[in-house]
Amino acid sequence: MRAHDRLITCFLPAGDALGVLERLRDELGHHSMAYHHARGVGTGTRTGRRRVVAAERDVITVLAPAERAEELFRFLFHACGLDKPNSGMIFMEKVLRSAGTVPPPAPPGG
Repeated sequence: MRAHDRLITCFLPAGDALGVLERLRDELGHHSMAYHHARGVGTGTRTGRRRVVAAERDVITVLAPAERAEELFRFLFHACGLDKPNSGMIFMEKVLRSAGTVPPPAPPGG
């Protein structure tokens, strides 16, 4: 078991996750990742009155070795468009124990 890996979690607009993960795989060669769709409601007070606000998001989770965590975090931040207001959220946390990241698949015929 490995210690000190990082788990990066990213919330972004619905429908964007698959493209981001494909870029992460193709451009950085990282394979330990997953995403799922989330839906929920909250309350908004923009007009001073309480109202119900429904939201749908994609949630990306990436298991990263500590030595690549910052690089992957920066990539996700920009690839998901989180540098724009109200576009989502990203955070990173230490993983207590893990079996390590998934190696890339073997090439065809190899």
